[in-house]
Amino acid sequence: APKESLGSSNFLHTAIRHWWLFALSFIFCFGILFLYLRKTLPSYIVSSTVLVDDQSLSFAGIGNPKGNSMLKSVMGGGDVNVFNEIEILASENLAAKTVDALDINCRYYEKTGFLKKQDHYGTSPIIVEAPKELFDTLSVTLPFKIKVYADGKTDITVKKGMFSNYAELKGVELPATVKTPFGLFVVKPTQYFTPKHEYSITASVAGNIPAALELQKDMTVDLKAKKTDIVYMDVMDNDVKRGRDILNTLVRLYNERGMKESDTQGMTTARFIDERLSLIYKNLMGSEAEIEAYKKAHSLVDPYTQVKSSIIKGETSESAIIALETQYRIASMIKGFITDPANKHSLIPFESDSLSAKMVRSYNALITQRQHLETSAKADNPALVQLDQQLNAMRENMLGSVNNALGAMRIKIDKAKDVQGESKGDMSQFASTERETRTLYRNQAIQNELYIFLLQKREENALKMAAAQPKGKLVDEAYAASEPVKPKKPLLAFVALIMTFALPFCILYVKKLLKNKIGSQDELEAITPAHLLGQINHAREDELQVIADTNTKNAELFRYLRGNVQFVLPESTDKVVLVTSAVAAEGKSYIAANVASSLALMGKKVALVELNLRKPSLGEMFGIIASKGMSDYLSNGEVSLHDIVSTTADGLDVYVAGTVPPNPSELLQGSRAAQLMEQLREQYDYVVVDSASLATASDTFSLTSQADATVVVLRANSTKQAYVKWINRLMAEGKLSNVGFVLNGVKNSDDTSIKIGNDK
Repeated sequence: APKESLGSSNFLHTAIRHWWLFALSFIFCFGILFLYLRKTLPSYIVSSTVLVDDQSLSFAGIGNPKGNSMLKSVMGGGDVNVFNEIEILASENLAAKTVDALDINCRYYEKTGFLKKQDHYGTSPIIVEAPKELFDTLSVTLPFKIKVYADGKTDITVKKGMFSNYAELKGVELPATVKTPFGLFVVKPTQYFTPKHEYSITASVAGNIPAALELQKDMTVDLKAKKTDIVYMDVMDNDVKRGRDILNTLVRLYNERGMKESDTQGMTTARFIDERLSLIYKNLMGSEAEIEAYKKAHSLVDPYTQVKSSIIKGETSESAIIALETQYRIASMIKGFITDPANKHSLIPFESDSLSAKMVRSYNALITQRQHLETSAKADNPALVQLDQQLNAMRENMLGSVNNALGAMRIKIDKAKDVQGESKGDMSQFASTERETRTLYRNQAIQNELYIFLLQKREENALKMAAAQPKGKLVDEAYAASEPVKPKKPLLAFVALIMTFALPFCILYVKKLLKNKIGSQDELEAITPAHLLGQINHAREDELQVIADTNTKNAELFRYLRGNVQFVLPESTDKVVLVTSAVAAEGKSYIAANVASSLALMGKKVALVELNLRKPSLGEMFGIIASKGMSDYLSNGEVSLHDIVSTTADGLDVYVAGTVPPNPSELLQGSRAAQLMEQLREQYDYVVVDSASLATASDTFSLTSQADATVVVLRANSTKQAYVKWINRLMAEGKLSNVGFVLNGVKNSDDTSIKIGNDK
């Protein structure tokens, strides 16, 4: 079965045969690389690191943290979020201010050679100026082509596209005003301009916003590491100095913005504090006035001292009442004891404040004396009578004293109760007084605390404004690596080398996919199971290539083909070789003649029979002029082979076609054709038949059954693959047998190592 692909080795062989394509690809790819490197300006990465100081940016960052939080919540302040600061550093607004500060919206490139240019940053001999407002509104990039001649004349062109211009001036003197649809621009020389010197400068003039957007694309701002406040910045630029200026200016503008924000915030805070202080001072004065009026209205000096005094007075009155009531009860008990007749001659068992202790002791002494006397004397004893009289008199005195004491104690008790009542009245009134007083004092304390707090915050805010620090502190000033990052020459050279091989391989592969004609042995073997018997180089086909004592390249190729033809005729009875082609003009007669000549040179008896009766050509090739030929033999039974044979100097018998008959198909299908093959088999070692093309006539199919081998000639890069596939079908259907192909017209083929049989 035919192979479906060429395989890597065959494809490599094809690539080697097309070495010139790889050479052209090398020249093309590295030529493009050379032109690109010559035209492209080197780009450098300029880097810088900045510490975003969280403490210096903290709102009211000193003093009482709790108080700070309170004021932050009022004012909307807070600690810096480093990601917010990264967004600010990378913002279009800050980039636009940087562009405006450095005038990098106008870039100047001077042509210094073939495809070479120099980027002028701050050193351009010619600049383009315009009002600031124009750059703020300009939305496109205008390329100014400026050509200055040695005589001072200048050509200025503002390009609109490839084939049109916004403005064009010829032969003007500098400075020159250029009018465009966007406004007026002035082109003028600088201190770097040298008179009588030619310049070719391209000025790329953009608006601040478009230039800022381009700057953002070339710039990176990010955290250098997690959990840090260090921001890494880099920018890619053709000029290292410009890159440094961009980063340094960006940080400066960022800090100025932060300082301005800090000042604005500080002033806003100061204004807020002053307004609140004024209001709270008025409230504080009002609270103190209310307290003063309340004290006057309620005769209060110190409410808490007065309450304490009332409490003490009430407690004292209560103690006095208890003591007086006790003494009163004791006095009442003494009175009852004295007035009780049963106790007339009894001792008084206790003393009281209502009676003096001396009186009680004297009375008890008389009672004791009487009791002693009573035990020894009679009732009418004068001494006993006298004691009774004394006791009665003393009892009356004591009773009078007790009554007086009881009256005095009642008065004291009543007064103590009055005092106690007054104290209780004061205490009941103090509950409401205390509540109202506490409310007044609480309001005063709140106003006073707020007033003191705001005074403290005013001082802290003033200190913060005086000690304000920049937001961003440079850790590393802008620096650049010594080697450019673009263009990456090693990488580009590697890509060019890859493309040097990839392009030809792609071309060959696409060519292979699109190709519909047979061009090589590999392509033929990919689509047919039949053998390739040989390849013949391109040469003149109107003359023999195989002649005695010749050693040309094609002669050797025909000898190789001869050997392969013998290989496909292994049996001694295999003699007839039918040479045909798919279509006309493939060189089958040329192949048949040279194969036959090559066999004849081996000393074999060979017949070359021309049965292409429609378009014969062997007579012309061998220089044979014959009145009769194969058409005469096939149509006339009286004509013999001896009558039409021509023998060459190398011993080859040639039977030319003769006159073109009107019915070649009928002649080849007749009985004379079969007799012809039998006679030729008997007379010759090999019979080479030159027949008509398979696709142009049915003549050849009349001969295939009598052939021992069929040689189909294909012309390299001419015969379509479809014809080969058609021949495959003919072989599968049994209409062709023992088929071998010959590839004719190969360009400069040195390969004669065609493999057939099982070695294919």
